[in-house]
Amino acid sequence: MKKSAVILIIISSTALVFSQLFSSGDKRQQSKEKELNVLKSYLSTARDSLQNEIANRWRQKQRFVEQREADKEELGRLREKQERAHADLSRIKEEVFSKERIIEDEQKALQGEKDEWQFVHSTVGEVLEKEAEFIMETFPLDREERREDLEEIRRDRKTHSNPAKTVGEYVTYAERYLENGLQLSIEKETVVPDEGDAQLLTFARFGNVWAYGISENSRIYYIRQTGNLGAQRFAIPEIGESEIKGHLLQKMPQWIEQQSISGNVLTDVMQNAQTNVIISGKEVKATAHIVNYIKKGGATMVPLLLLPLWALVLIFMKLFQFHRKDKRNKKLSAQVLENLDKGAIEKAKSIAKNHKGVVARIVGTCLEHSKWKRSAAEKKVREILIEESPQLNKHLSTLGVIAGAAPLLGLLGTVTGMIHLFKVITDYGTGDPKILAGGISEALVTTQTGLAIAIPVLLVHNALRNRTNKIMSEMEKMAIRILNRLWPED
Repeated sequence: MKKSAVILIIISSTALVFSQLFSSGDKRQQSKEKELNVLKSYLSTARDSLQNEIANRWRQKQRFVEQREADKEELGRLREKQERAHADLSRIKEEVFSKERIIEDEQKALQGEKDEWQFVHSTVGEVLEKEAEFIMETFPLDREERREDLEEIRRDRKTHSNPAKTVGEYVTYAERYLENGLQLSIEKETVVPDEGDAQLLTFARFGNVWAYGISENSRIYYIRQTGNLGAQRFAIPEIGESEIKGHLLQKMPQWIEQQSISGNVLTDVMQNAQTNVIISGKEVKATAHIVNYIKKGGATMVPLLLLPLWALVLIFMKLFQFHRKDKRNKKLSAQVLENLDKGAIEKAKSIAKNHKGVVARIVGTCLEHSKWKRSAAEKKVREILIEESPQLNKHLSTLGVIAGAAPLLGLLGTVTGMIHLFKVITDYGTGDPKILAGGISEALVTTQTGLAIAIPVLLVHNALRNRTNKIMSEMEKMAIRILNRLWPED
């Protein structure tokens, strides 16, 4: 619109110029009319152009209005779509949050199942480890076979890593050997007896309780329970008692031929040390009783037995020291007093120089300083006696410590035995009193040994201390006698 107004102004100005030109003179009127006509034609053309421009502008304005209305409608539709998108986005966020919570719960549940699975896996491994350790305590005829079967289960476990399958295999394994422990059977197995090399024996097996075995050279062996734990739970001694051996030599070939056990069977119900002595037919020496007693006490018996040896060494050292000092002091004192009574001071001095010990030091000090007053000599003698006292009391405190430590070590053995006893009760229950006896004997034997060591050591310690006091008193008497001989007037 502004452009059209400018064009109209230009046209008007041009018309005004031409009108002024026409009014200026007639001579030029004719030429100006031509120009005016030209201008009119130009004006008509400009007017037509202006009209066309106005019409175009109007059409553009109409299109603009129509486009604006269309844009408003489109904007409304877009806003509706945006609102719907916001609503959908909020719904999707809620669904995502809900699914994330579900996923977290599922992950926690999965982690819990993994932990349970790992716990089951580790528990199965621990059971197999304990079983591997327990094999040495099982019946000797099953040990090698059980070890092979258990190793196969452990190899399979490493291959498939499935605890459920491993548990099934272990249950089958346990049922098999439990069934073996409830049967009477004839078996041939290589075993290592308590004495001698490994032998191939044919056994008449009575479950997992005991078994009789016979070798190719007709030697009879007996598998029995010892009441101990570990590899020493079963023993395989040879039967030496003539009647028992003769009965088994008669019965065993029949059982082996029939592959079954029948008839009367000699049974060791107690299976203890006394019945073992009877069956073996051997005389048990005192040393064997001592060794057995020490074994019952357990590991604590080692320091307990070292204490009396230490105490004996100290006791003999002190007795030798006291005997030597007492004998030497009495002999020297008698010689010196005899010479002093005779007035032979120089001879007494030479005797003191040729001897060692506290009396010789006292005599030599007093004779060399005979010009002293008695009070000065007494002080010097007292110093010599005080220096001698630690030598006489040396190691006596150690004996007192040994006397006090022995019962404490015995108490330590008692506590160790009780811990062992409770562990046995936890693992095996209270059904087998022989197994329980191991912990009880360890608890009682160490206490008894500790008291047996402490009481005599304490008595000897007291006797040695009294002997020390007596020797000190004798030396003081000898010193006073010498002082009285040298300073009789004081």
